[in-house]
Amino acid sequence: MNKPATSLGTTQTKRQQAVRDIRKLLAESKHADAIKLLNALPPKLLNKDAELLFLLAAAHELLAHRQLAIAAAEKSIRITEHPDALLLLARCHRVLGETEKALRYCERAREKAPGNPNIEYIRAGTLEEAGRFSEAIEILQPIVEKHAVAGEALPIPLRLEWSKLLVQQKRYDEAVKLIDETVALEGLPPTGVNMLFHLKAKACDRAKDYDAAAEAAEQANEIGRVEFDPDLYTEQVSVLIDNWSRETMASFPLSTCDSEIPVFVAGMPRSGTSLIDQIIDAHPKAAGVGELNTIERFAVQLSQVWNPDLPPEKQFGRYNAHRWTRAANDYVREITKLAKPGTERIVNKALGNNKLVGLFARLFPKTRIIHAIRDPRDVAISCFMGGFNNNLHAWTTRIDWTAHAWNQSMRMMRHWKESLDIPILDVHYERLVADPENEMPRIIEFLGLEWDDACRDFYKSRRTVRTLSYDQVNRPLYTTSSGRHKNYAKLLEGVDFPHYDPFGDR
Repeated sequence: MNKPATSLGTTQTKRQQAVRDIRKLLAESKHADAIKLLNALPPKLLNKDAELLFLLAAAHELLAHRQLAIAAAEKSIRITEHPDALLLLARCHRVLGETEKALRYCERAREKAPGNPNIEYIRAGTLEEAGRFSEAIEILQPIVEKHAVAGEALPIPLRLEWSKLLVQQKRYDEAVKLIDETVALEGLPPTGVNMLFHLKAKACDRAKDYDAAAEAAEQANEIGRVEFDPDLYTEQVSVLIDNWSRETMASFPLSTCDSEIPVFVAGMPRSGTSLIDQIIDAHPKAAGVGELNTIERFAVQLSQVWNPDLPPEKQFGRYNAHRWTRAANDYVREITKLAKPGTERIVNKALGNNKLVGLFARLFPKTRIIHAIRDPRDVAISCFMGGFNNNLHAWTTRIDWTAHAWNQSMRMMRHWKESLDIPILDVHYERLVADPENEMPRIIEFLGLEWDDACRDFYKSRRTVRTLSYDQVNRPLYTTSSGRHKNYAKLLEGVDFPHYDPFGDR
């Protein structure tokens, strides 16, 4: 039976009002409120409305909920294949390092909206981040030249992508000029300015203008800097060590997962974690899943229920050994789906792994841990020049803060080595790049795999690495980053670094 016309009209009016309310919330950056309002809609309405599903996807994308954004956008395009939803999917897959998927969605968007320049910017940016620079240049150069001939200023999205490609072409002066012109424009969001100053720092560093590079990095780090308290951080690490002592862990749930597939790289960022990941991923029987945070999310769930005042069997509430085993097996299934069939070892290099080694050992009793170590001075410079998420890694915006975080990371890793029975291999970045003929096989042997020459040619992989060093790990090993701090002696003045000698025990 058909609904009365008045009922249909009422439903349509409510839908239109919901769309207006949601778009207003998104315009006000109230993304979580928009999601709450969308999820409160009747499922029959939401799941059959392409526009509402797109708005849900957009809200999730703005909150960096990539998988949820993808799920909502895929539902949307099954109803109506709109170019905006296709571009959203391209952006999300680009961020996840899924280059071919991103490019396929770009192509579908081009079919729906031929001539849309934003599609070309995303295509080029995706290719640039995959290390396919010549393809990206081929896309953008005609657009840049067209604007030049017409005497038109470059649109901001084009400026952002073209600046990166100028750096990759070693046209450093042109890159710096374009960046300076762009940051002077009105209306550029702080995140864009931050990114451009970090890119300027990279251009100046590669041009060997180290003073200008340091100045640009400082300008970038001043934007959105979050205060970091070294004493509080030390106290937090102390609490972690106490909570995860050998004695305390003995009463924690222990998973019965017996898989040897999960491998974790732990340590400070910019310590060679991506390089180690690439070497392992190049092995025919191994793979890398990048910075997957599944176990970190499980750790957050545990922290919310843990009560040390209760008897050991009740301290984690409903998260008993059975649930820990289920979480471990779910993770193994997740990473196995992401790897090629027959893969025997899969490495995860998430930045917070150094805090989770105890949990890894309880979830995966047969796991292996690789501890990436690099000169703290080089780590500090690389973090300062890099551009991290300030809310998650506030210490990266100051040299002295990074030095303190390096010390605490080493302290955590010493604790895990003393308190756990799982194997932990130290890999010094300096040794790895100076002596790959011995260091690479040492890593593969540690994983229980036979050596394969493909590991030596890791840089030939077309795999996209989602990391700040994406344009470095896709080329042969080089030693010029060892001792990088010597170019920035002024930045290191007055900072107390520990003694470090990667070759000291040889």
